[in-house]
Amino acid sequence: MSRHPDLQKFLDRYFMVFLAGYFLSLYAMAGTFSLVWSTYCRDCSREINYPLSLGVLVVTLVTAHAAVVRGRDWGVWMVAALCIGSVVFLLPTYGFRPHMGIFLSIIVVALLALLVLNSKRYRAMRVLLAEYRNKRQVERASKAQRPKVRRSR
Repeated sequence: MSRHPDLQKFLDRYFMVFLAGYFLSLYAMAGTFSLVWSTYCRDCSREINYPLSLGVLVVTLVTAHAAVVRGRDWGVWMVAALCIGSVVFLLPTYGFRPHMGIFLSIIVVALLALLVLNSKRYRAMRVLLAEYRNKRQVERASKAQRPKVRRSR
């Protein structure tokens, strides 16, 4: 199965930077979630709160990345806010003396995710995705304005 040459060129150039941003933010969120629940929320009720908070975090992160893919600007701002929130929630856990390797790796990965989101290539990808979104909207509008021709039998 062959792909359209423009799509293949786009994927060759931007797919790895998108995956880097996705997996770095995913690792940062997972690590932060784990450390927060093992430090701040050690005595919290886990029957409802734990799966609910995990579900909200996963849905928010997936929605944000899906919005980036669909060409929405607010998606990358949500991902950036989650990464910044990761660092903000993570820093006070230092007082609980978590494993330093895990603690530092999560901070470094969250900061790397922010670096990837701010890279020139990621920004260029977002601009192209927004252009594709605008083209789709124009095509939908032109299809909606065309009169439908009824065929007689």
